[in-house]
Amino acid sequence: MTVKKIETGTDNPILRKKTKKIKNINSEIKELVSDMIDTAEGNEIIAGLAAPQIGHSLQIIIVRFDPKKKAIALINPKIKKAFRKKTIMEEECMSLPGISIPVERSHKIIAEALNQEGKSVKIRAKGILARIIQHEIDHLNGILIVDYKL
Repeated sequence: MTVKKIETGTDNPILRKKTKKIKNINSEIKELVSDMIDTAEGNEIIAGLAAPQIGHSLQIIIVRFDPKKKAIALINPKIKKAFRKKTIMEEECMSLPGISIPVERSHKIIAEALNQEGKSVKIRAKGILARIIQHEIDHLNGILIVDYKL
């Protein structure tokens, strides 16, 4: 098990950079995904983790919605549809310890990505799961919760 250090700070360049799309899911990417899952589970994260948060400017997120289930990896995730209904909820981020911000997000989304085997997956998510996916995709675009002003 390889648990990585979490990058922190609103001015941290790796957290502010737009990430690179993954063209080939090779052994290096699979090892990174495994490390990210270990980091999420090792830190008892019940939400998500994005590659920039452990120092990699790549389009990978980990979602761990249910602590009884294994975390899932989404590679090159994209929100294909964000429904009109929005909800506001306080969000926190491991990269910004001690900060809690109200963030407005779509209540329901449809996202597409590749899994760690390179197979295309479509996710229909609502509520907290939709929020987690949107939050982690923000990380891939260099967006932090402090960028939301309500």
